[in-house]
Amino acid sequence: MPGWMELLAQVPETIAEDASARLIESGASAVETRNSRPGAALLITHFRLGEGATAKLRAAEVALAEFGIAPGAIAVRNIEEVNWVALAREKFTARPYGDRLWVRPPWDEGVAPGGREVIILEPSLAFGTGRHSSTTLCLNVIERFLRDRPARRFLDLGCGSGILSAAALKLGADDVLALDLDPAAADAAQKLAEENDLAGRMRVMAGTLEPETAGEWWGGVDLLAANIYLTPLRELMPRIAEALAPGGRGVLSGIGYEQADTLAGIAEAAGLIVTGRKYIDEWAAIEIEKS
Repeated sequence: MPGWMELLAQVPETIAEDASARLIESGASAVETRNSRPGAALLITHFRLGEGATAKLRAAEVALAEFGIAPGAIAVRNIEEVNWVALAREKFTARPYGDRLWVRPPWDEGVAPGGREVIILEPSLAFGTGRHSSTTLCLNVIERFLRDRPARRFLDLGCGSGILSAAALKLGADDVLALDLDPAAADAAQKLAEENDLAGRMRVMAGTLEPETAGEWWGGVDLLAANIYLTPLRELMPRIAEALAPGGRGVLSGIGYEQADTLAGIAEAAGLIVTGRKYIDEWAAIEIEKS
């Protein structure tokens, strides 16, 4: 179905108005400004998927760079365009992922097949239905990694709805740190944690990967997932490498299959080992490990 790309940028409050104007000049739709951390504002705008969308997105990133906004302060994600009124709830029913997960909306209360862990996820316009191919790629890798080896600390970078965090906990991770630049995403992930009785083991924060946000987890993350885009992955890769514990593993997605080689090269340049690549449709994920 058609949709949009959503761009989020954390900028100093003093330049928020000028940066918004430049985003519109680059082809963005109207720009929403939300409160962020003290002294900062979160700019949110959208680009309709279709011819020219990627060029407009790149122009927006260049415009922000001219204001000194680093790629790590920018996030991009797909937004599913769903007519929630016209589309009956029965369209969104429970479905399996991998061998052990069963993801259902709150209104589908059917019993999960034996041996499957249930995650309750309410589909939303902002954070999707959990059925995007890149999400499926990440869920499959997380399940396999946790089947092979337990993880004490799981880091979800760009958590969105929080589905990857919930999956990691359901599949055996001890604790989770979920990060997203968008405070609304952090709120959604917190709600998911509460609805799934995971709040005590799932710490959700609005922010990006930094020593300050990771705290004592820095250098001690056993398993990481980042389902974001190539530009922020490129910017964050050195920090991903530093955040992982020796022997720590991760899955990186949100990229097209044609970008897999590029992302693998970025990971290797940061000192990480690329241990696998997975594909669904036009989407790809790479698996990494820290030596």
